[in-house]
Amino acid sequence: MLEHESYSFSRLFLNRNLEFFFIQGVNDSDNFDEYWDGRTIEVIGYAVIYIDFETNEQKNFIYLIDSDNKKYDNAIKNTKKFIEQMTLSDKLSDRENFKIIKTKINGRVVSEPYKDFIKVVAKNEIPEFVLDL
Repeated sequence: MLEHESYSFSRLFLNRNLEFFFIQGVNDSDNFDEYWDGRTIEVIGYAVIYIDFETNEQKNFIYLIDSDNKKYDNAIKNTKKFIEQMTLSDKLSDRENFKIIKTKINGRVVSEPYKDFIKVVAKNEIPEFVLDL
């Protein structure tokens, strides 16, 4: 099973109720300098931080791209830690509220409008109108 040396997160979208990130697995992390980036970076999933404006409750979603040869334990652990650090909520329950979902949607290259891509990924968990706010 493939593992990654480290993980990075790249924000694609932000509005007052939603943040959407790519979860990227990084290998060969030492193979770069100011002239060359030889790291292998692979999108392995998506992280979503959603604030339900009716309840003012934060919901955290981790979407992992379904693959038989991948082990996701470290990716989940690092993504949870990342979301805990990104949250502005004072409530402990908001920092520990995670839903992990497997997805077949693999968006290595996404063009505008980004909202359409996010709607495809998070169609069942996040109301569509939230992206239009």
